[in-house]
Amino acid sequence: MDKKELLPYKPGVVLQGTYKSYGRFGFLLTDEDHEDVYIAEKDHLNAVNNDTVEVKTMKSETGRHNTEGRITRVIERANDTFVCTYEMLKGGGEAVPIDEKVDMVIQIPEGQEMGATTGARVVVEVTRWPGEWTDAEGHVTEIIGYKGDKGLDIDIIVAQHRLPHVFSDDLMEEADHLSRTIVPEPGLKDFRNIPIVTIDGPDSKDLDDAVYCEKKDNGHFELGVHIADVSRYVRKGTLLDDEAYRRGTSVYLADRVIPMLPFQLSNDLCSLNHDEDRYAMSCVMDVAPDGTVKTECISPSIVRVARRCNYPEINKAFDEGIAPEDLKLHLPMLEDLRECAKVLRDNRTRRGALDFDFPEYKVILDEDGTPLRIEKRIRGEAEKMIEDAMIAANEAVARFLEKTGHTSIYRVHDHPDRDKLNSLKRLIAIMGLPIHIPDDPEPKDVQKLLESVKGKDIEAVVQVMTLRSLPQACYSTDNDGHFGIASECYTHFTSPIRRYPDLMVHRLIREALHDNMTKGQRKKQTEFLIRAAEHCSETEQNATETERDVDDLKMTEYMVPFVGEPFDGRVTGITKFGIFVGLDNGVEGLVHIDSMDDDEYIYQEDTMTMKGRFSGTTYSMGMPVRVTLVKADKERREVDFILGEIHSPLNLEKKTRSFSKSHSRKKGKTGGKGKSKGNSKGKRNR
Repeated sequence: MDKKELLPYKPGVVLQGTYKSYGRFGFLLTDEDHEDVYIAEKDHLNAVNNDTVEVKTMKSETGRHNTEGRITRVIERANDTFVCTYEMLKGGGEAVPIDEKVDMVIQIPEGQEMGATTGARVVVEVTRWPGEWTDAEGHVTEIIGYKGDKGLDIDIIVAQHRLPHVFSDDLMEEADHLSRTIVPEPGLKDFRNIPIVTIDGPDSKDLDDAVYCEKKDNGHFELGVHIADVSRYVRKGTLLDDEAYRRGTSVYLADRVIPMLPFQLSNDLCSLNHDEDRYAMSCVMDVAPDGTVKTECISPSIVRVARRCNYPEINKAFDEGIAPEDLKLHLPMLEDLRECAKVLRDNRTRRGALDFDFPEYKVILDEDGTPLRIEKRIRGEAEKMIEDAMIAANEAVARFLEKTGHTSIYRVHDHPDRDKLNSLKRLIAIMGLPIHIPDDPEPKDVQKLLESVKGKDIEAVVQVMTLRSLPQACYSTDNDGHFGIASECYTHFTSPIRRYPDLMVHRLIREALHDNMTKGQRKKQTEFLIRAAEHCSETEQNATETERDVDDLKMTEYMVPFVGEPFDGRVTGITKFGIFVGLDNGVEGLVHIDSMDDDEYIYQEDTMTMKGRFSGTTYSMGMPVRVTLVKADKERREVDFILGEIHSPLNLEKKTRSFSKSHSRKKGKTGGKGKSKGNSKGKRNR
């Protein structure tokens, strides 16, 4: 359970790795066995954050770092475009990157500014990197907007993550010319006589899944999951397919959706809209009373949705027995689905599937993009039973594709990281939990831990630490199983409108049903699927980070009017530079150690606590605390607290001023900063 000892590099060694910038200094990251190499401002050459660089190590000049280095060569640039603030100058202009980790000024020659004026937020492409005595040079490729423009703050984040968000005219024309005629044909199952329903959020527009369930006389359930057949319209070699591949996924932000497909498909042709014929890909399963699933049919089909349902109304019908008249007709089927979902869920639980029942939060904005409130989303029975049905269909399709023996796309989730698992074990020991986690745990081992803290004060902390010990799920052509779901074979099949891997899986199903590809075609397809799996994992990660950044932005903005007010929270993290505190509304911020001036506090790594040297006052994970909000910095997306209540505005101002001076001096050294994390635990990464 000891923390892994990292090795320092000797002076004079030439290394290659990734440069991580912290503004005026940075670190070289090489591998998991060695310490990061400190790079001083004077030694970073003209490297920018995330560049691949060559470094020569040298003896530490300050003694503060075991290994220091000097960048001798930039091997590969991570990016050549940056979001900047533009300023007009005589004979041209200059652009300063908004990201503080990009420490350079970019000169813009006259005529290369696209008409931007002072204060414009712009995207700049670098054409010449900075030299020892010269600035970088570049040209403006896009004007994002000016201060006061509606949605500019989110536009900037979208640009920083380089998300494609505009469909070309040619692509839109291609979408406009798609046939709207639905024609029965050989090989298509016709399910239009079955009253299937969609169940989504009230505001959803891209309805890509519908369900029907019926309990049979033998006690088994027939569960049908019908998914929009996007592959019918988005064919290989088309502009629609090229752009869908490039985007990889739809991105759901606080004030908008950046769709993978244009609205003609996402909201219309492919959306399973009520009372309209639609092409689908259907998976019909037999579910036994013990939750065992046998696939009866996987086939292209035609469906017609009998009713569009939403989660709140079904939850109300289940919980209170209140339902609209046109929903009552479907309630017997929905009760069967509810019962079927429970046996599926119980089966997964017996396998050891992990249930991270994190609260989810949504920032509600007004028409101008100003946060009005933060809503806590409740996962009711309706949400859970749809999730259960989708997981069952994903597994059934994965098993079907695996049996073909051909290369397929799988959703994989690896076992816990050993070092992070050791941190989790240490936390378990500190909290005195009677749970043993083996060095190479199975899902059931982790499940027991989560069950042991349900309903306790430490539940949220243990869940977060457990989640951090797990790698992110990703896409792969190798079926390595899914640890979190405790599944030996899993894929993504149920959301082809918003995820490219699901679209690929639909194509693979169609190919498997016909099986007429040559060896050469199979080889070429395998090469593509390997590239596509990696690409889609990357686009998904970028989308997740964008969504998280926007949530952080809007949650921080929401807190601005509450500066000076006290809140109750819980300690969610402890580091050498302070204590992270989470509030009931999902906002998380930092109590910086410099503000804890009633004692000299020291971080106790072995017990994961912060302890006062003289008083013995100790802060531990999960501990309830009362804090006062002292800063909500929208630009940096940072929230800072001070422990306790400060009722006097004068005392608050003095404390904040004193803390800010100290904080600004030390923040660069520690790299620590408070931040509202918002909801980063959604279902995207299953």
